[in-house]
Amino acid sequence: MRATLEAGGKEARAQLPLLLACSFAASFAQSMMNIALPQVADEFGVTLSTANWLVTGYMVVAATSIALAAFLLRRLGLRTVFFIGCGALALGSGLALFAPNFWVLLAGRLVQAVCTGLFYSAVTSFIMANSDPARRGTHLALNSGTVAAGLAVSPVVSGLVLTGFGRHALFALPLALAVLLLAVGFFRLREVGPRGTGAVDPLSVVLGLGALVYGLGEVFRDPLPSLAVLAAGVAVLGLFAWRQLVLKDPLLNLRPLGNLGFAVGELLVMLGMMASFSLSILLPLYYEGALGFSAFLAGALLAGPVLANALSDVVGGRLLDRWGIWPLVPCGFALTALGLAVVALAAGRPLLALVVLASAVAYVGLGLVVAPSKTTALSQLPPSLYAHASSINSAFIQIASAIGSSLFVGVLSADVLAGTSRGLAKAAAYDEGFAHTMEIAIGIAVASLLVSLVYAYRLRRRKG
Repeated sequence: MRATLEAGGKEARAQLPLLLACSFAASFAQSMMNIALPQVADEFGVTLSTANWLVTGYMVVAATSIALAAFLLRRLGLRTVFFIGCGALALGSGLALFAPNFWVLLAGRLVQAVCTGLFYSAVTSFIMANSDPARRGTHLALNSGTVAAGLAVSPVVSGLVLTGFGRHALFALPLALAVLLLAVGFFRLREVGPRGTGAVDPLSVVLGLGALVYGLGEVFRDPLPSLAVLAAGVAVLGLFAWRQLVLKDPLLNLRPLGNLGFAVGELLVMLGMMASFSLSILLPLYYEGALGFSAFLAGALLAGPVLANALSDVVGGRLLDRWGIWPLVPCGFALTALGLAVVALAAGRPLLALVVLASAVAYVGLGLVVAPSKTTALSQLPPSLYAHASSINSAFIQIASAIGSSLFVGVLSADVLAGTSRGLAKAAAYDEGFAHTMEIAIGIAVASLLVSLVYAYRLRRRKG
């Protein structure tokens, strides 16, 4: 009988704290530049949309490395994947630390992103393979809470370092984390499962990365790309998906998406992450651009709501184990829509406390959405597909985050340029652009609520 994290799995239990630390490091590195985009744009003389490549390009590479994670875990094992991830974090951070221009800085961020992709997928796969089904929601929620804690700490620490020491010093933090993880992992991390076989298909890597860069690259330049460009991007993605279905050893096994329960659950996760990024990217831009706050103060104002998200992640996992997805996820989306609506109404008025409180409500709602939807989606599948389904889940999260980031920042950047060209003050232009992006985010949250109502109700009827 397979040992689990709850009983008999001493080796597995010993690995969990270290792997959760990996999740924290990955999320810290992922979100550390969110607070720095205005400073980067000013320092290098680029537009806000171009500076956002430091965030969106990161997501593209993370999604692609996630696609490799299932293969690497099968072929090389957890310990080797851990060292590859830590090495990428150290190398990318070192490169960005001494970057003399924007493009070297971007290269460092893209190397860092390999760490996030590998760690997110590896930790989720480990938990799915080593958790008792009755406690799986709690363990996945603990991991989600750890990720959310990294997202909460990152803007505060990054804002403090950026304000006090400048942009270069930011990257000393993930570099130190990488060295510490390497040292601890060398002595503590052990393999806890068998290795497999398989061969990576280089053409799949090229098609996957090419499709993501091509499709999202147009969004970087234009938030509403032409139908022809969108059609071409969809065609390339379709070719990539077709290859994965016909290959004997696919880079990313897409067959779990044939399960409707898994596919719709993943859609809810993606929609939740898009709403999450509408806040984690846009709120610092609003605080700094419209209100004139420092990077540290902007990060501090964001930290409380994101910590609320981390706590609600853990609570959501426990509620899922006890009651199931109904009415947990629909209530989460309802809270998110309500919070976003209040943020939109309060922004541009002397109601800063209400903006912070309403964003916390939205983040709490997202905590009740993402981890429970993810757990429910993965639980629709047999254990043999957990590794591939975990990679799909992690890749989709990065893709949704990249789309959300490029869409919202693209709209905001375009509105700021249009507003200033009409003679508006920069702060007023930021106000106008922020209101526009909040309208889009509210629409996404409401659509998500409708989908989640149908999904959760049908799953409840099937079980009842």
